[in-house]
Amino acid sequence: MEDLILESRLSSIVAPAGCGKTQLIVNILRRNQPKPYLVLTHTTAGVSALKKRLTREHIPSKNYSVATIDGWLIRIAYSFRGSCHVGSTMENPKLFYPEVRRAVLKYLNSGALNCILKASYSRLLVDEYQDCDVTQHDLIKALATILPTTIFGDPMQCIFDFGRRNAMPEWNMCIGQDFPLLGELSTPWRWENAGTPRLGRWILDVREELMRGGQVDLLSCPEYVTWHRLTGLQQVDLAMQRNVQHSILNKYPNDSLLVIGSSVNELSRHQYAQGTSRIEVVEQVQLCGVILAATMFDQQVGFQLIKSLLDVTASMITNIEVTHTLRRVTSILAKRNKTAPFPHEQALCTLAIEGTRRNLLTVLELLPLKSGTRIYRKTAYEALKDAVSHSISQPSQTIAEAASVIRERIRHNGDKRIPSRAIGSTLLLKGLETDHCIILDAQGKGMNAKNLYVALSRGAKSITVFSADRYIGYP
Repeated sequence: MEDLILESRLSSIVAPAGCGKTQLIVNILRRNQPKPYLVLTHTTAGVSALKKRLTREHIPSKNYSVATIDGWLIRIAYSFRGSCHVGSTMENPKLFYPEVRRAVLKYLNSGALNCILKASYSRLLVDEYQDCDVTQHDLIKALATILPTTIFGDPMQCIFDFGRRNAMPEWNMCIGQDFPLLGELSTPWRWENAGTPRLGRWILDVREELMRGGQVDLLSCPEYVTWHRLTGLQQVDLAMQRNVQHSILNKYPNDSLLVIGSSVNELSRHQYAQGTSRIEVVEQVQLCGVILAATMFDQQVGFQLIKSLLDVTASMITNIEVTHTLRRVTSILAKRNKTAPFPHEQALCTLAIEGTRRNLLTVLELLPLKSGTRIYRKTAYEALKDAVSHSISQPSQTIAEAASVIRERIRHNGDKRIPSRAIGSTLLLKGLETDHCIILDAQGKGMNAKNLYVALSRGAKSITVFSADRYIGYP
């Protein structure tokens, strides 16, 4: 297959989940070329997973440049600001990203980048192509006039929602016309390699059934798929889900686990991780909470700054005890305390008095050392610390501006801190594979046939599904 791809000028590969697409891309990138391959995908999670795989298989970094589509477009727009004018900012993503795409598309179509791109890259590979909207499809078509291009995707994994009706190009009639089909992968390697070939075949059968508009019988693969009926009582269901999760981790202490939560309620995923040991949160790439926190840190001083800081960290770390800690700081500042301050309490007092960025960073470094704490949103917390640290080294920047720099660094490089045991949405976890997968509500809002297929196809060794009904799946 690699030879066919490298001999083609324009081509597409249909790649169901777990059928060897990533290995195929790795094999291509193993082939030396005079210039690196440009590999584009949609999510930082996907970038991180691919880079880890390439490192593990000792593929020379000079062979490739891997980035998200939007991350690469932003880099082009910022490198040629005079020709790619973008008026909006990332703080308004609904305006910013479409504007970046339009600006870079216009610049590509002008031909001004042709020589630069031909001199920089040997070939373009685009992963997860089913998630391209019409504008992104036009962008890739424009790049394909400059570079030989192969796209990889699966129409059953098209789960991006760009908030516009009819925003996605139709796979067969549109994408297939522009990038002729070269082949479809059909061996469930993820499950073959895990020693669970029957589960792999079941996943492929589920894909076909969902494509036809049918439903999935959760009792049809009892060896590897476990169904738990939801009661509709939130606390009862949550306790059951956490007990099942702990049971899996205790039984398989060295295995990875992904928990797939609500795709429409980010806070519910945070709350699940907060009350569940050994699980961390996969963050949205926009890191809106970090940007908002950084903005507050720029604007506030004294006791209000301390309160905001504690509120923010309490959404990322357990056992911050905001009310108690505020009382302690008040008492210490008034010299009414009967016990000596803990290091984090003394640092908070110093921050209230001096209010420097260095003070702020010290508090962020000390809070996780408080007894009984656990960081369950490590990516967000590390990004917040990195933003404050960056603002110290670049005093002319606000903390919010520094946070934007850190966010783009993560976006460009991929989030290297994605844990092996994590909770996220189908969108955030798509492209990742894990030993065991737990779906918290297979009939929840947003869990249509495509999201369901993405969720079910994450686990290589076992799948645990919570739902009200045994038969699941709707168009």
